[in-house]
Amino acid sequence: MVDSLFYNPFMRVNEVALRKLIGMRKPHVVVQRFQWPGQPTQKTFLMSAYEHEHNALLHGQELRSAEGKVLNLLNITQYQNMLKLLQVNSGNGLFFAGSIDTKHEKKLQKAYVNAVSAYITKIRMRKEGHYYVRIYVEHGRVKADITSGAQSHTALFYDMIK
Repeated sequence: MVDSLFYNPFMRVNEVALRKLIGMRKPHVVVQRFQWPGQPTQKTFLMSAYEHEHNALLHGQELRSAEGKVLNLLNITQYQNMLKLLQVNSGNGLFFAGSIDTKHEKKLQKAYVNAVSAYITKIRMRKEGHYYVRIYVEHGRVKADITSGAQSHTALFYDMIK
């Protein structure tokens, strides 16, 4: 069984990954706060990368106050600020917000089945056949849709598993 306290499907970002994003022509990034079990609060971030500045700005508009910011890795000052965030002794963690594929979604469901079941009980969702849980990333936030019959509920996945 997967250790639910430390299972995180997102890739840790380092300087090599930043250079690869630039090489892939995705220099526009959104860096935002990220809550996940086993990760220090206020020191863990999720980064989304975009080819076009417009898409990064649209994502940035979805952020709450002080949740994160839009950066351009081609701007030397902003790139250097990202490197400071990545320093080993900073205590920060930065992860890449890729999509969650089927394999990782199943691992997440298995790792956190008890916590999600408790959440379903807490929200008092009636069972109509089976519960289906879909986990995905939207605007840098890990969310889950729970459906059972005609009922559905969407929430931040962290709120279900904390």
